[in-house]
Amino acid sequence: MLKDKVLNLLELQKGDIVTGGQLASVLGVSRNAVWKAIGLLRNDGNEIVSIPNKGYMLMGTNDTLSENAIGNGLKAKFVGQKIKLLPTVHSTNQYLKEIDTTNIDSGFVVIADEQTRGRGRRGRAFLSSKSQGVYLSILLKLGSKQQDTRLLTICAAVAVSKAIEKVCGIRADIKWVNDIFCNGKKICGILTEATISGELLEISSVIAGIGINTGSVPEELSDIATSIQEVSGIRGIRNQLIAEVLNEFESVIVDYTEHGKTQEIIDYYTSRLFIIGKLVYLPDIADNYPATVIGISDIGALIVKDDKGDIQHITTGEIELF
Repeated sequence: MLKDKVLNLLELQKGDIVTGGQLASVLGVSRNAVWKAIGLLRNDGNEIVSIPNKGYMLMGTNDTLSENAIGNGLKAKFVGQKIKLLPTVHSTNQYLKEIDTTNIDSGFVVIADEQTRGRGRRGRAFLSSKSQGVYLSILLKLGSKQQDTRLLTICAAVAVSKAIEKVCGIRADIKWVNDIFCNGKKICGILTEATISGELLEISSVIAGIGINTGSVPEELSDIATSIQEVSGIRGIRNQLIAEVLNEFESVIVDYTEHGKTQEIIDYYTSRLFIIGKLVYLPDIADNYPATVIGISDIGALIVKDDKGDIQHITTGEIELF
């Protein structure tokens, strides 16, 4: 559609003035057609200002999702080469679980502007308000590398941490196993789910769901959650952030499954694990005892020491901060 082409050109010069004549010339249409396309884009919520006798400018704070804008920042070779962009969906993970993915290549990505039933671990609700976050799921088909699923959540956490730091310039810490924190509050949740083949009872694919708060956070969650905007003051970076998450995700996954760089991934994860040396509760252990976090093992298990000095490796469940 013409409006998408106009938006792409404006995205390439975001924050700068582009004349109607330039847009018309590049696209081979009339200025009137450009004017109509601008109107449609504004109706979609895009922040485009008209500057008399000069042209149009897409504001730097504009944050509508655009497949072209995501593609402009995409360097990954297979992750994100095919994208499904949805205005709203119940859950991006659930969407991938419900469709037939037989003929869909590994690296397919579903992105939504809003989730009506976003999910975290154990079926918990993940608030996914319209235009206030990055909500996406990545389909991975590992083939013969099924043994490599054990660290996929850790790989995803490393990728998101790196992407946030690169795009937004803020440190993104990790709480074992799948939460990203900034300034002591949760900014991102990650949910990886495996699909089992009915015939072979083997893992046929893995879905990595990622939800990053980028805009406003409801008052009732302000004590425990934050967002890119609240931490950094930055707006208008969702497309750029999505592209970088996909770039980093592919890079980390390839390092893990193809190059065997497990230790490097564990080392980075550990460097961002802000709970090391801290006392935590283990609610999934029968006695729910407090323990001090020592680190993580080479298979991603949380290593803790209880008050008796005994060391345990926690491979499943969750922790609560003391």
